[in-house]
Amino acid sequence: MMVLIALILLAVSALAGLAATGTTSRKLWFARVSWMICLAAVAVLFVAGCRGLGGHNGTLDLAGVGGLGPASLRVDELTGLFLVISCGVAVPVLLSSVASKVGMRPRLGAAVALVMATVAVVLTADNLFVLLAGWEALGFAFYLLAGYDRAAPEGAQASVLASVFSKVSGAALLLGGLLLASHSHSFLLSSFTGVASADTAGIAYALLLFGFGVKVGLVPVQVWLPPVYANAPGPARAVMAGVAVNVGFYGMWRTFQVLGAPPVWLACVVLVLAGTTAILGISHAAVHADLRYLIAWSSVENAGLITAGFGAALVGAAADNAQLAAVGMLAATAQVCAHAMGKSLLFMCASVMEQAAGTTELDQLRGLARRLPFSGTGLTIGALTLAGVPLTAGFASEWFTLEALMQQFRVGNLALQMCTAIAGVLIALTIGVAGVAFVRLIGLTVFGTPSPTVAGPEAAEGLKVERNWLHRIGVSLLSIGCLGAAVIAPLEVLFISRGLSPLFGVTVSEAVAKPWILQPVFSGFSALSPTWLWIVIPALTALIALGAWALSGSRFLKVRRVPPWASGSLGVEGGHGYTSFGYANPLRKVLANLLLTRNELHRKEEETGGRTGREKSGPAGAQLGYTTDVVEIVGRYIYQPLIAGLTAASRVARKLQSGRLDAYMAYMLVAVLAVMAVVTAISAK
Repeated sequence: MMVLIALILLAVSALAGLAATGTTSRKLWFARVSWMICLAAVAVLFVAGCRGLGGHNGTLDLAGVGGLGPASLRVDELTGLFLVISCGVAVPVLLSSVASKVGMRPRLGAAVALVMATVAVVLTADNLFVLLAGWEALGFAFYLLAGYDRAAPEGAQASVLASVFSKVSGAALLLGGLLLASHSHSFLLSSFTGVASADTAGIAYALLLFGFGVKVGLVPVQVWLPPVYANAPGPARAVMAGVAVNVGFYGMWRTFQVLGAPPVWLACVVLVLAGTTAILGISHAAVHADLRYLIAWSSVENAGLITAGFGAALVGAAADNAQLAAVGMLAATAQVCAHAMGKSLLFMCASVMEQAAGTTELDQLRGLARRLPFSGTGLTIGALTLAGVPLTAGFASEWFTLEALMQQFRVGNLALQMCTAIAGVLIALTIGVAGVAFVRLIGLTVFGTPSPTVAGPEAAEGLKVERNWLHRIGVSLLSIGCLGAAVIAPLEVLFISRGLSPLFGVTVSEAVAKPWILQPVFSGFSALSPTWLWIVIPALTALIALGAWALSGSRFLKVRRVPPWASGSLGVEGGHGYTSFGYANPLRKVLANLLLTRNELHRKEEETGGRTGREKSGPAGAQLGYTTDVVEIVGRYIYQPLIAGLTAASRVARKLQSGRLDAYMAYMLVAVLAVMAVVTAISAK
């Protein structure tokens, strides 16, 4: 019943958003009403998720709608877990959106309401075609959001990418589901368990994981995600990246529950793709100079981290090791929680900074936290969470992921051992590069002398949102979540254990070794206490500061000024401080084989008479300059040849379409004769 109430509220929210036409005051009123009703619906879904986790499984019978047989919207423990995660981060995001002028744009609230409605349908559907209906509607919502700003130069391309890959994802889910339904003679998801042969189930397993993997951005289908996230309106990015993406992970979890142990080859493929996705995503995030794309590429990285934990669970299931499966799924789910909070916080604060500065170029956002203290603090906490720094939720989740990947010695199959080791190496490298990437993000947007571009009238709207109490509540809630989840990490594990109970029973709760002590399910292998770190690290910091003050006396608080290092400090005469390009250049060199880094030296006529940017003085009357860029390797070697082939095929097809009726009749005759020949040959056998 609560799901039905929420869906009705979301429908009303969408209608209110569509009615935002006419005068400016009328648009503003309807837009605000749309967002507030959507917020109420999300709160209802959050309560429904809490009830599901508590064992109060609700069911909304759809009474065989559409002639598809039994179908309902059902909330069990796993659905409740993802409803709590998704709606728990959606509430503060929607609060901040109400405070934003960008959020009050006409019909944007309707598109966001559609996203939330489709998320609710996908998470609660127990029928294949009901799930697919929600899935296709979610793809349509992404299409609308990616192309919302019609004047954006990349908006049209982003919306086309969202549509194309949504269709690819839906086709894979449809094929995999029908393959299983052909054996179960039912479209109920629960009926797919153990109905097909090993080979058929393996193919269906791969198709379903591929379909859900498209939505989360796994290699090689990650190319759509950064441009779609980056080109969506500011508040919508947080909803897409922190909320809607969770339905892809939910689909993987539900597939694991329904189909059980995968074939060995599939577990190996998932692990290798997860590690590759993580390192590729963080590599591009670490060198990108645009804040929107940096955060979007980190979503690709986190998709790899989460899927690596899921891959470890698949390895455990394939090797009939329930504990390994449990620790892998625990790691993946904990990373889902950390990513949902951290990514929503990052995009939410970045949206305010974009309004204040009128740009998302990192070099133009220096020191913005001085004018936007709440958003700057939120950006810092979100970045540290996704970097996996101690005292944040991301630290414990990444620790669990690495611990899960270290258990390959418990598996007897050599292929599983090797793939788990490869994934572990790639994930460890990813975590190291993530530290560099997010230090760059914080250093170039929070600290330093403010850029002149953030001063002036264009900053007024961003400052207005910053001072709004709804935005501050939203930032505070997500910041507390990112930090508080580490303080109460054992309680978070028990919360996740409750949600995963349909998959593993109570096995996951064994990760809590003692009160406030965590272990990777396997007793005695290792231990961690994020709670005690919150006590020990601040205490040691205060002790060191107190000791330094006691030994230095009054000199400890005196400011000492020394000549700065010209190439490493901002504000030095000549403008030779670090830029986003300069900070990331070492990674471009180190990861050149992955990023396909290209350097080009060129000579051009001198126009300014001095040194500009990365240009070096050459002969009199001329300058020597060089450009450096990176290439997306998947797009270059997979999609560009594919697009070229499709373009060539379309040219041939265009020639066949002469417009002559007799030619089309000839094509039909040839097709009919070919079908008759095939049918005759089969019948003869």
